Amino acid sequence: MQNRESIKSRTGMTGFLQKFALFFLIGFFCGALLYYIFQNSFGELIAQMEKNVQEWGSGERQPGYEFLRSLWIHGKYFLLLWLLSVSRAAQWYPQVFTLYTGLRQGFLALFFIFGRGAAGILVYLAGLFPQNLILLPLYLFCFYRITQDRQRRHPVAVYVLVTVVFLAACLSEARFHLPIMEAVL
Repeated sequence: MQNRESIKSRTGMTGFLQKFALFFLIGFFCGALLYYIFQNSFGELIAQMEKNVQEWGSGERQPGYEFLRSLWIHGKYFLLLWLLSVSRAAQWYPQVFTLYTGLRQGFLALFFIFGRGAAGILVYLAGLFPQNLILLPLYLFCFYRITQDRQRRHPVAVYVLVTVVFLAACLSEARFHLPIMEAVL
């Protein structure tokens, strides 16, 4: 027979994941709706994006620069997450960030689908790979630690592990993302 704590922790994690999935989906559909409403404003951007990817691919890639760019792009959100986690904003920031991420992803999904047709789905998915395979569980872990484990002390090993995994996500983006996008486009 299972004890009450294990049942409580499993249902708490399920509720946690359901809440974040709901915020993401709300943001996703709002982002898709925004793109749909203003799609005429973004018509020429798909051609510009393809041109930029081709220019990046034809030039010499500098892995250090790509790593720093990835670190900057993802690092500002990650730093904001940890700065706000020690404030009163820790109660609402994970939900707002998830809603914002859903909004961006919904917008981008329709942007690629309307710009490239059915192939846009593949372009959209390639834009998420491989860094988001690492970042998604990392953010969920961090959000869970912030929202559910407020009273527990965070050991140094957790900070080191989160930092190493975050750097691995940025490194994977710097190394593999652009070649994947080039192959798809």
